[in-house]
Amino acid sequence: MMSAKSAKTKPKVNSIDSKDATEIIAGVQAMYEKIPTFIRPMLPALPDILRRIPSSAGKYTLNEIIQLLDEAYETGRLKR
Repeated sequence: MMSAKSAKTKPKVNSIDSKDATEIIAGVQAMYEKIPTFIRPMLPALPDILRRIPSSAGKYTLNEIIQLLDEAYETGRLKR
């Protein structure tokens, strides 16, 4: 029999630890809160942005991708 709590909780769809997930979500929310309110509706949601990254990025760590993008900005290959 399912408890009342488990019936209300969405099933876990990833392997991210609950504590880490809370920290990640809070960090992303804090980032969005730094963006002026009138601009936020014009920005796509972060998951939508990440879904558009080519699948070839899947074989690299997030840190490697961040370093690549930092270098691309520094060299002018990626525009702000």
